[in-house]
Amino acid sequence: MQELDKYPRVFLQTGDCFFGVMPTLVTTVLGSCVAVTMYCPEKRMSAICHGFLPDSGEDRSARPDPQACRYVDTAVYNMLEAMYKLGARNSTLQVKIMGGAAGLSSSLDRGSNFRIGERNVNMARRILASEGIRISKMDVGGDKGRKVLFLTHTGEAWIKRLSSMATAREAQAGKPLGRLRNKG
Repeated sequence: MQELDKYPRVFLQTGDCFFGVMPTLVTTVLGSCVAVTMYCPEKRMSAICHGFLPDSGEDRSARPDPQACRYVDTAVYNMLEAMYKLGARNSTLQVKIMGGAAGLSSSLDRGSNFRIGERNVNMARRILASEGIRISKMDVGGDKGRKVLFLTHTGEAWIKRLSSMATAREAQAGKPLGRLRNKG
């Protein structure tokens, strides 16, 4: 694993996106939320989002959301639009999807219409498929949270599975817990 301490760090909050044109280590903590990463090797630029809910169309409020990346659908579309404007092409994008855990109430979630984690993952997959973009790697589902580290100039991602208590602690502290295995 590369020496990660030399890179500037950004902690990605729920509902945020980050576009990297300079080397940066982006971290986030996921439960039922989904992180989608996009990396363009030709341009050595990338994007990552932390989507909270699957579908912006389900928002019943009449006002526009100031956090477009709160929803997986608008986050993925916004990331694609920005990547295209900076010269990326579908055929060169390396895309990863992480997260989408069943959450703390996984036994209740299975028979529920809510299944937010599953719906978040399915929304990302559906949009990427409709755009003709192949997903290079996925680490989704299950009942454990994940801490994700994403290196913007290489597209590498590391994932650490977290217990429910560790997920809450990590989300508040934004500090690493132990070794991470490479999922790059």
